[in-house]
Amino acid sequence: MNVPQKLTTTLEHYQIGVRGRYQIKKAEMEKACGRRVRVRGREGEEVEWSLKAARRAGRLNDWLNDLDPSEDTVFPIDETATTVLRTLGAMCDDDDWSASRLDECSLTQLAALIEGASNLIAEQALEYAQTAFARRLDGKRANELRELLGAVDDFESDEERVEALAEPAFTPDSPVPQSTTAGPPALPVNDDAAEAALAEVDLGTLIELKGVNRAWRALGRRALCSRLCRRKGHADPRQLDEITELNLQLLIGASRPWEAVRAGRLLVHLERLTGYGFVVDVAAVRLVNLDDDGGEEEEEEEVEEEEDTPLPLLRGPARHALCCCVTGGEGEPPLALLLGAIACAGSGEILGIPVEELRADTLSGLDLDLAPSESRSEQSRSKGMIGPEGAMLIASVIPVTAVFELNLSSNKIGDAGAKAIAGALSSGTAMVTNLYLYNNSIGDEGAKAIAEAMKVNAVMTKLSLMGNKIGNDGAIVIAEALKVNAVVNVLHLWNNSIGDDGAKAIAEALNVNAVVTNLQLGLNQIGAEGAIAIAEALKVNAVLTKLSLSENNIGAEGAIAIAEALKVNAVVTKLWLNNNNIGPEGAIVIAEALKDAVKGRSGFQLHL
Repeated sequence: MNVPQKLTTTLEHYQIGVRGRYQIKKAEMEKACGRRVRVRGREGEEVEWSLKAARRAGRLNDWLNDLDPSEDTVFPIDETATTVLRTLGAMCDDDDWSASRLDECSLTQLAALIEGASNLIAEQALEYAQTAFARRLDGKRANELRELLGAVDDFESDEERVEALAEPAFTPDSPVPQSTTAGPPALPVNDDAAEAALAEVDLGTLIELKGVNRAWRALGRRALCSRLCRRKGHADPRQLDEITELNLQLLIGASRPWEAVRAGRLLVHLERLTGYGFVVDVAAVRLVNLDDDGGEEEEEEEVEEEEDTPLPLLRGPARHALCCCVTGGEGEPPLALLLGAIACAGSGEILGIPVEELRADTLSGLDLDLAPSESRSEQSRSKGMIGPEGAMLIASVIPVTAVFELNLSSNKIGDAGAKAIAGALSSGTAMVTNLYLYNNSIGDEGAKAIAEAMKVNAVMTKLSLMGNKIGNDGAIVIAEALKVNAVVNVLHLWNNSIGDDGAKAIAEALNVNAVVTNLQLGLNQIGAEGAIAIAEALKVNAVLTKLSLSENNIGAEGAIAIAEALKVNAVVTKLWLNNNNIGPEGAIVIAEALKDAVKGRSGFQLHL
């Protein structure tokens, strides 16, 4: 019999109303009798939960909805320990509970709480436990994590451990349960709970976890791949060729933009890059002519720009075409996402940056110096300055290439560009040994970023920051880096503004630095005070062979101090003191002092 639609709708509304009234009545009865809920743990012991707490655990809530309010029953939670149930009950009951109240719990106890909360579908308690677990791990390196977790290093060699840390962040793990691995599981809970324990751990720490041992490498891989490559309606990928989507926003947020390059190399079926609410069509990006700036018509519009102002990296038809590859989101796609798309799938070159060659890793050097030179063609200089955006693009590629010489001089990359390059130098994988960044409008902020990179970089031996805007603050942080850096042997700071304070800081570094052999401090507003400090450092430094203090204002006093220091110092062979307001009489005194100081020293050169 066909029931009229109107009658069917009326019956449905009636049924919903009845159920609603029943639930309200049931809640009133429960509240009136102050009902407590009894749950039984794995050991058979019962624990009482408040009704409020039980209602906050989805599994218990569903059971309660199916029972008469007057029924007295015990809910069996056989897979969870009684002590865990007791703590979860308190977490669900207390409106003022916070993750900090779990600080006394061990990581194993937190993992058990996460497993128990997952079983009970107690979302609030689960969030507290996950947050506490992440707070304990976040920001630590692999060795610290191994000690914290009480894990045993079962890698067969240092090479295997290094490989685990260096592999792409999106590398999947085979679908093997952690209980079947050769060693003990990463955590003494089921696989789902082990992955849930890492839900709030930051991306950088997940990567470090892969260097703890083999079990943690497997678990870290699964957590990372799920977070980075999960696509709605698809199972988590278990092989590289199953990955079709990559979350660039998470990688950029973890200061790993170069993972986009690896994705372009390794993920043959990659279709989409996501982030910031946008979706990038990878196949469409490959077809964009990145070097299309609109030709003469576009150039006429750019005439109004000041000659020393870098143009946007992407402009005209190239920018429009690239933006057409991006859908979703609000407003313009963020620069970081566009640069990631270019690094991953861009073809050809842009403003002289050979994107495709860099991604293919066929270059050993990259020279984009725009300063006029006989060896540099007019065509190469006509491309225009790459600016900070170009430096950011290059920085997102360099850590996964074999480029050992990088020259971005005279490109106005500024502090923003310098910070990006510093990030690449700090990656631990960049192979750049010679870095030239002179004449780039880099100030103290950029210098500070590079100094921080110098503290961890173990391959760069030559650094040129000449002709920038680095003051005494920048020089001070560079000097601090020199105290711990053991590889930079050539440092050019000519034509900055480090002053006496900067010179004093560098002098202090020279007291302990045992690698710098060539130091250029000319044209830096250094006076006698700064020169005297450097002279004192020369008395103990035994490695510096070339020193330039030309075009400062050290005067006769500062120059004489340097000359006296050379009576003790036996290694300096080239010294520039020209244009220092020394005066004729001072020059004579210095020459006489130096004559005695360097007597018999082969190859000594003085520029006075």
